Amino acid sequence: MLELKDVVGIVTGVILSIGGGGAIVLGLSAWLGKIWANRLMTADRAKHESELEQTRSQFKHSNDLRLNEIKNELDIYKEKHLKGHADKIAIYRLVADVIVDILGDLDLVTITGATPEDAKARWDRFNRGRMKAYGYLAMLAPQSVMDAIDELMDHLIEITHGKTPYVWPDVRKRVLGLLNEIRKDLGIDESPIEYRGRL
Repeated sequence: MLELKDVVGIVTGVILSIGGGGAIVLGLSAWLGKIWANRLMTADRAKHESELEQTRSQFKHSNDLRLNEIKNELDIYKEKHLKGHADKIAIYRLVADVIVDILGDLDLVTITGATPEDAKARWDRFNRGRMKAYGYLAMLAPQSVMDAIDELMDHLIEITHGKTPYVWPDVRKRVLGLLNEIRKDLGIDESPIEYRGRL
């Protein structure tokens, strides 16, 4: 078995026996080795750059597809959210109209002392209006709004049945409670509005 020192000795002996030609062969082989190494490196670099560019292109295409999917999902969500918000505003306006009619009737009966026949017709309108308002709200309002409408309507029913006197500040307080809950639900303003007038 040959040892490393034997191999080195043989190679050295061959180079010395060739003489100056050995140095030339050694120089040529080093030069050719560099050229081959450069060519191989250039070919490998070109191959890797091509693969990298292909990967970038696939990644960009995949990203573009996913971005379009996300954009479409956001557009759908935005449309649903805006439509739901617009529906809430429309229903809250209808409820406000119903409440205004009810309060107007109560004021009219209280101030003018409407006849029993008028009172019956006004009670019917109030009753239908409150049921409509409740139905509208139950479709989309949160429990906090439902609690506020319950508080207001129960108070108005007690007034119309003669169990509670019609005191405007008490009614106003409940109306403002409802409006404040609606404002919170719509995201208009978290701070409550309050009456600062003199009546």
